[in-house]
Amino acid sequence: MRLPVPQLESLSRRILETSPIEAADATIIIGILIESELRGRKTHGLMRLPGIVADLSRKQRGPLRVVESQGCWAHLDGGNDIGYVTAYRAMGIAISKAEEFGVGLVGVRNATHCGMAGYYVTMAAQRDFVGLMVCDCRPQVVPLGAVEPVLGTNPIAIAVPAPSFPLVLDMSTASITIGDLLMAIQSGKAVDALLAFDANGHPTDDPKAAMKGGVKPFGGHKGYGLALMAQILSGALVGAATIPAPGQDYGYFVLVVDPEIFVPAEQFKRAVSELVERVKTARRAPGVAEILVPGERAFRERERRLKEGIEIDPGLLSELESLAQDNRDPARRSQP
Repeated sequence: MRLPVPQLESLSRRILETSPIEAADATIIIGILIESELRGRKTHGLMRLPGIVADLSRKQRGPLRVVESQGCWAHLDGGNDIGYVTAYRAMGIAISKAEEFGVGLVGVRNATHCGMAGYYVTMAAQRDFVGLMVCDCRPQVVPLGAVEPVLGTNPIAIAVPAPSFPLVLDMSTASITIGDLLMAIQSGKAVDALLAFDANGHPTDDPKAAMKGGVKPFGGHKGYGLALMAQILSGALVGAATIPAPGQDYGYFVLVVDPEIFVPAEQFKRAVSELVERVKTARRAPGVAEILVPGERAFRERERRLKEGIEIDPGLLSELESLAQDNRDPARRSQP
């Protein structure tokens, strides 16, 4: 079923309007979830909304707090509030710092899951800055050679301003993300048993078992190394938990750079454009119709879905509509 963006935004707002959250924060959350859907990242889209509502109702949350801020850097405490809002505010502070100092560096502790990291770095690229964000999360990835999860899926996102659309690299350091496991559970599909383990360390193709166990890092020792370093940058370095418990004390490492501290903005954009053009016009392997650069497929998909609407699973739509109805009915909201 394909629905227009305004209809999904309205449905999402009905779901959040009775939650203990400011209207401005609800707008931020909805914007991030819808943008994830537009870019084809369903694992970070509206399927996350029921969990967000549950977290809002049961979690003890504190306000975002600036622990310290000096010059180009700031240290924030997220209060274990909804990570989407915390990450949005953190990137906003980093951008403001970069506008003033040329570089903005923000570390966040006591954070939670923030969804699609590529959203936040795109905020920087839209201001003609380079953005980088590294996040950690609960253990789900096994170190190379192990069968026990120790590391998070630890996404790394980088965005660079470019003429037609920002170049956006947004990648998990896991071979299978938590979102992919949730999608597999929802659809009843198996996962690759060569990449997943159950709680006893045995290979499994059952996504439910893999959620209780773990998955391999992507790319062998390279992905393992990136996952480890990401966890240090967004954990130990910013004062977050070294190995976070599920849903709390995650960390973010946010960096924004104004290219003009090194070269004129137009020179930078021209160099990026020339490199992209050279990459896309490289000799193609047999059967390859086009060479794409990071973010290109997502932003094409975004344009298409803005025109044609967003494809949403009927089961998820039914769940969201029921949730919206529950929130409008005080008697149903009070039921356990």
